[in-house]
Amino acid sequence: MSVPPLRRQVLVAADPATAYRVFVHDIGAWWPIASHGCFGAEATIAFDGERFVETAPDGRTAVWGTVTESREPSRVAFTWHPGRDAGAATHVEVTFAPASEGTLVTLVHTGWEAYADPEAARSDYGRGWPKVLGRFAAVVSGV
Repeated sequence: MSVPPLRRQVLVAADPATAYRVFVHDIGAWWPIASHGCFGAEATIAFDGERFVETAPDGRTAVWGTVTESREPSRVAFTWHPGRDAGAATHVEVTFAPASEGTLVTLVHTGWEAYADPEAARSDYGRGWPKVLGRFAAVVSGV
C-alpha cells in the first residue's frame, strides 16, 4: 500500500530568490540542529553545492541528502536520509511561488516506503516539518 505524500506550506515575507537562497544555501542559519540533527546542538548543517551535510564538532559528517533537481529560484528537490543510509532515502521537493505577501513555500515529502513503518515515519515528519518550516520562516522573513 502506498503512503500518501506529506505536504506542508508556509508563507514567508521575502521574494522567491531570497527564500530559495536562505532555504538551500543558508540552511545552517535556520535549521533547528539541536532537535533535528544527528550529532547534537554543537553540530552544523551546510549545503556543499550538491548535498546537505551535517558536521559534528569532532569532524564526523553525515550526508542528509543530495539535490536531484534545482531550478533556482522556484524549485529544489533532493533525496532525504538524515541519520540513515542513502539507500533508504525518501524524497523532498520544495517550491517557492510568488504570493501577494511574499513567497509561498510548499514542501512535499514522498517515498515513505523506504521505512520499515512508513505510516509512523510520515506521522513523525508530519509533526517535525512544521517546526522546521516555522524556524525557516522566522529567519527568512527577517532577511
